[in-house]
Amino acid sequence: MEQIPDLATLNGELLDNIAKREGENYRKIKTNQIRNVFSHINHLKSKLLKEPNKLDELKDELILLKPKLAYAKGRHPIVQPFQEFMFKVIDSTVNSSDFQKALKNFFVLVEAIVAYHKFFGGREN
Repeated sequence: MEQIPDLATLNGELLDNIAKREGENYRKIKTNQIRNVFSHINHLKSKLLKEPNKLDELKDELILLKPKLAYAKGRHPIVQPFQEFMFKVIDSTVNSSDFQKALKNFFVLVEAIVAYHKFFGGREN
């Protein structure tokens, strides 16, 4: 899998292309497995809207999403490609030259992956 560039530098078209590719790649993963991660990410997004000045806390919480992804992969090995991709996206966001913009693009990217996963017929059970 290729390196994920700094998310702050990506425009809508590139985010959409990545989301479409990844959403299709994860068709065999159950929707609820992706939604569990998505739920945690939505919590982070809400926190950003309520407390936009607490970016350091959000950075820590984003990093701590990695153990949740590792746990999901441990329980369901089929999640491994998603877990590996998300690790790279998290690293790209955390190490960004513009963390706030990268974080917003991170939210957009994950929402779009969930949408494309559903569009391409991601597993329900």
